[in-house]
Amino acid sequence: MITWLSDLGRIELSTVTYANAVSKASNFLIAGLELDEESSISVNLGNHWQSPVWLGTGLATGISITDTSAAITFGTLTALKTWTGSAEEFVVVSQDPFGMPDKDIPDSFVNGSAEVRNFGDYFAPTWPFDPVAISASTTGSELTWEQLVERANQIASHYEIANGQNYGLHGASDLITMLALQVVLPITNNSSVVLIDQANPAFDAIMKQEKLEQIVPLG
Repeated sequence: MITWLSDLGRIELSTVTYANAVSKASNFLIAGLELDEESSISVNLGNHWQSPVWLGTGLATGISITDTSAAITFGTLTALKTWTGSAEEFVVVSQDPFGMPDKDIPDSFVNGSAEVRNFGDYFAPTWPFDPVAISASTTGSELTWEQLVERANQIASHYEIANGQNYGLHGASDLITMLALQVVLPITNNSSVVLIDQANPAFDAIMKQEKLEQIVPLG
């Protein structure tokens, strides 16, 4: 379902593995961070495999995902160095290939990769699904789950991505496109996404990797 390629190696998440990771993270959001349906989260993890996990957690719990002001931001230890908000509003997510928790985190901040290990991999929604609830919001745009799926299908049509087809991502994108390609299409269209997350990827190397993986390059 999700393949992550980086300078540090390769990680693959099957549908079951992904679902388990999202369930553990969802339980952490609800029981650990005590977020509710009025809360919002922001995910800033780039093309790391942790990104679709935490984005999927927002969708699974019904907590809105935003790129503006959020109750909780999930980011890297590097992003923490320039964080200007309060410690209670930032959860550190490790960039380790295997999700091993970071060690050098200030005591006042939450080590998300460590805390999430304390929660079970079965998640039962805490409140009923609301079809008109906002799943994702950006400046000037708010989308429900159905609208997000519709947008994802439009993106798939634009790039001519067939159901079940593999595609590769190696560049930055806006929140809605990121949600569509990292999470929604793999779930709804049985597609597989390859996240190319090298620090300084050469164009020739990217094209070689995309040919090897037999994927459609989306940028």
